[in-house]
Amino acid sequence: MNATEPSELTDIELQNLKESLLFQKSTILNKTHEFKEEQSSMAAVADEAEAASQDISNNISIHLHERDRTALYAIERALGKIADGTYGQCEACTEIINARRLQARPFTALCIDCMEEQESHSSLFQ
Repeated sequence: MNATEPSELTDIELQNLKESLLFQKSTILNKTHEFKEEQSSMAAVADEAEAASQDISNNISIHLHERDRTALYAIERALGKIADGTYGQCEACTEIINARRLQARPFTALCIDCMEEQESHSSLFQ
């Protein structure tokens, strides 16, 4: 096998990635619970500066929560692919995603080439 050919995951690597995905999912769900508690316990503030500070903090929390929700969706999809035996297959070209890429980003859905192509197309429209 040369360096440009994709390498497939071993059963042990796949199990390790599944455990990593489940851990990430658990972490996000715990943060979601904390976010909901934080939102429900927001108290009224006395002065304008404190209100502005709380508003900025709240906006950052919402942004992070949205990012976590996106990651959670990708994690759920990856776990579903592990269950149905299609994990590691690029959604665009159906080629095998390199094991090193999956280990670096376990919930990726695209191989490097397809991701780069998608990013180049999206940057054209910005």
